[in-house]
Amino acid sequence: MTDNTPATEPVVPPAAAGNTPPSAGKPAAAPPSRPARKSGVSPAVSALVVVIVLAIVLAAALYMQRREFLAAGREVATRIDNLNSALTQTRADTRQALALAQAQAGRAAALENTLKETQSQYASLEQAWQAFNDTSSDDVLANDVERTLTIANQQLRLAGNVSNAIVALETAQARLARADRPRFASLQQTINGDLDRLRAVPTVDIPAQSSRIERLVTLVGKAPLLAPDAVAPGMLAPGLAAVGSPAAAPVAAAPEAETLPADAAWWQRWRAEIASWPARGGSALVRELGDLIRVQRVDEPSALLLSPEQALQLRSTLRQRLLSVQLSLLMRQPAIWKGELETVNRTLDTYFDRRSADTLAALNLTRELMQTEISVPVPDVSDSLSAVAALRAAGAAGANSRGRD
Repeated sequence: MTDNTPATEPVVPPAAAGNTPPSAGKPAAAPPSRPARKSGVSPAVSALVVVIVLAIVLAAALYMQRREFLAAGREVATRIDNLNSALTQTRADTRQALALAQAQAGRAAALENTLKETQSQYASLEQAWQAFNDTSSDDVLANDVERTLTIANQQLRLAGNVSNAIVALETAQARLARADRPRFASLQQTINGDLDRLRAVPTVDIPAQSSRIERLVTLVGKAPLLAPDAVAPGMLAPGLAAVGSPAAAPVAAAPEAETLPADAAWWQRWRAEIASWPARGGSALVRELGDLIRVQRVDEPSALLLSPEQALQLRSTLRQRLLSVQLSLLMRQPAIWKGELETVNRTLDTYFDRRSADTLAALNLTRELMQTEISVPVPDVSDSLSAVAALRAAGAAGANSRGRD
């Protein structure tokens, strides 16, 4: 910094009057003054400062840019390493999958070869069995056919199953057709005749009949008795019915109050209200007593004396009888079928309220089931069995004659 303070000249004290030197009369010469310094900074210094600041800023920018470049380079290197690792793992997985696929392909080829060998062996065994059957003796063939016919006969006699008997006869017929023996041609014709008779037999639709029995069980469970019970309490008809009438007569409706205009006097309204009291009282009395009194013709007086426990026992007994009906349907026992249905019909007619729609539906369904025939006449296969026996007897006679010769 330059000092801009002006230079002070030395103050000369005035000389005493008697002590003034000879040169006192002349003014003293002033000392030469210094040149004053100029204020401010020179342009060179300012330019130098600006250059230095710019250099510092540029160096800082270059340093920051270099740091960012290095960081970006490290990040790129890290990503490249990760990509290389992922690529290496993918290549390893691909090689493993390829090896597994090749192994599976090898196993599939081995299994295919094994399957072809098995099919070939099966075809060989089938041909050998066919050849064995074709070259077997007539006695073996006759025994097989007779055993099949015996099974069909048992199905018809014991279970009445026409379908199983038809299957057995068709098996025997196919066995004879495959053997193609001229000696058994008559037996084939006899079996065909038995098959035609069995196919013409009408069958009983057991699922439909079973569903009807189930519906009857449902109706028995909810139909009302003459004596109300816990299952179906029964709604007694209000009012009294005439003796011998199957249904209670409806109660006459109470007469309506006299219609009065809206601007009627108060005494007119009171008079109409008092006039309607007897009708209302009668209607209330009829409603109350109608649930207590009922007149009805009952053929079996004991039906009205059932206790709630006895009513439950009666319904349970009916369900058991219907179960027996269903079993008789499956076992084809028409006597039990009709006997149990007659008992159910008689019980419904005696102990249940015939005015109810459920009771009437149960009675109608029971009568329809009673008219259904569950046992149809089934033909037998005695002709085929007789033909087999005759064929075996002829074969035995021929063997004996050859033995004597």
